[in-house]
This record gives sequence, C-alpha cells and structure tokens, in this order.
Amino acid sequence: MITMAEIARLTGVSQPTVSRVLNGNTSVNPEIVKKVMACAREHNYQPNMIARSLNGSRTCLLAVIVPDISNPFFADIIKNLEHEAEKEGYSILIFNSEYSQKKERKCLELIQQYRVDGLFLVPLRTDEEGICPFRQLTIPWLIITKHAEGVHSVFISHKKAGQVIARHMTEIPVQKYIFVGKKTDSKYIGFVQGLQEQQIDIEKNLIDFWDMDKEKMLERLVSFVQRETHRVGIFAFNDVEALIVMNALLGAGVDLPGKAVLVGFDNTFISQKMIPGITSVDQHIDEMCQTAIKELLGQMYHDGKKTVRHIEIEAELAVRASSKIEEQ
Repeated sequence: MITMAEIARLTGVSQPTVSRVLNGNTSVNPEIVKKVMACAREHNYQPNMIARSLNGSRTCLLAVIVPDISNPFFADIIKNLEHEAEKEGYSILIFNSEYSQKKERKCLELIQQYRVDGLFLVPLRTDEEGICPFRQLTIPWLIITKHAEGVHSVFISHKKAGQVIARHMTEIPVQKYIFVGKKTDSKYIGFVQGLQEQQIDIEKNLIDFWDMDKEKMLERLVSFVQRETHRVGIFAFNDVEALIVMNALLGAGVDLPGKAVLVGFDNTFISQKMIPGITSVDQHIDEMCQTAIKELLGQMYHDGKKTVRHIEIEAELAVRASSKIEEQ
C-alpha cells in the first residue's frame, strides 16, 4: 500500500503538501492537487484513519445507533444513510443497541473511541434521562425517526400517524379497535385521539394487546376477533408485529379484510410483498435520510454551532388489501 511519502517522491511534491491535498485543504495549487490525486488513485492510496483521528483531521466516518438491526425498517435506514453518506465521501459505522440502555451506553463509548466525525441516533428513550449521556458528545449528532427537545432531529410525528390510521379505520368502517403495542407509545396516543375526534367511545370499543409471551397474546387476540360479530380494526405498532398478527389470523381462518382489517407501521418490504398486502404508514425513509445527512454535515461544517432544528417529514398511509374494503 502506497504511503504519503511515496506519493511525494513520485510526484515531486513535498510530503506536507501531499498531506494537505489528501486532507482536503483547498489552499493548494489546483495543478498540484490534480497531480497528487491522480497518483493516489493510480496506486490505490488508503488513508490511515486512526492516525488522522489522532492528529485532529476528519476520519470521514459517521456512526449510527439503531435499536434492532434485524428489523427491516432500521435496515432500510442504515442502507439509505450509507448511500447518502457515500455521495459525500463518508462511510458509516453501525451499532446495534438491541433495545438495551446498557448496550446503548456501550455503543456511545465505542463511538467516542473510534473518533467518528458525527452520529445518527435512533434512541431508546427521548426523555432527558435517556438523552443526557449523548449531550456530553463533542462531535455533531442528531436524532433520526424521533423528536427530542433541544436536539437536532429529523422525524415523522408518530402521534399524527396514529390519528391518520384512526380516521382510515373509521371510514371503512369498523366497530371494535385493537392496538398491538404499548400504551405509552405515541402511536397509541395519536390513535386514541384520532378515534375520539371521530366520536368513538374508546372505553367500550378500544382494547390494547401487549404481552412479551407472543403466543399467549396472539391466542387472546384471535379469540377476541372470532367472538366479535362485527368487523374489527387492528393497528400493529410496526410491520413485523403486523405480519405476526396476520399469520395468526389467517391461520385461524379469519377473513382479511372482511372480518378484520389490519394496519402496520414503517411500510417495509414486509407490508409491500405479503399476500394480502398490509396497509402501513410510510415514513419516507429516503427523504428522511437525505435530510439527516444534509443536517449532520451542516452541523459539522459549522462546528456544531448551527441552531437546533426539528425537521418533520410528512407521513403517508399506503393502503393495501389488508384494509381495503371493496364497495358493494
């Protein structure tokens, strides 16, 4: 592998000048830049990122922490961030917190050791206690997919999306409503508000299902749907849960969407490719990631002093067969 010293010898340029060129210094004569870069490409020069980080230069590395790398939604986030970062000459280091605050803190420690230039965070918690450790970072960072006070963020409103789903279900219509997930989820809060706006008595007509024992939960859910004489509307907090629910319902002979309509969240390939297709909230991941890269680089080039911005991406409901009732 060629070194800076060898590039200097081959091009007849001093090593300090070669260093300035390869580190992006714009004050060097354009002809010299052209000569040095041509030599570097010809000999496949690879920068020593560790050395660059130690002398204060940019490493051209960004990091992303996600809660579950196996979830197609977060895999799509990573793929899109990598694609957009590559356009700007950056690579992405991926960290998986596995929904563990302890591991999230460990990821943070590793990121600081790698001396990355910036961080994208999908946090486990957006309250001050959850965000506080990240406020100690000396590199630019932002939250993606969620919103937190006083932190740069690019997100959709899960609360608004829940309201959109509520309106969709009441228009079908359905008589009983199920939320598969935790009641603390802002999607649930928005769903409740949306139903109330449509004059639905949630005390009588809304039930939430959530149990870490999935088999037990699914048995109760299927039994509930089968006992009901009217159509039931089911909102699962993500596409993975929606798929699990759909398989349980179809396995029990429940007609979709005749007896039960189903809506997921994230609009991953799961909702798009299943038969029947699953209605799901599209978070416009490509737009979200393009915006996140732009915002993070903006922070980096302004030394992190850019005014805190909260950029909300508009969510959209992709309606498919799982909730599409044909007019008679």
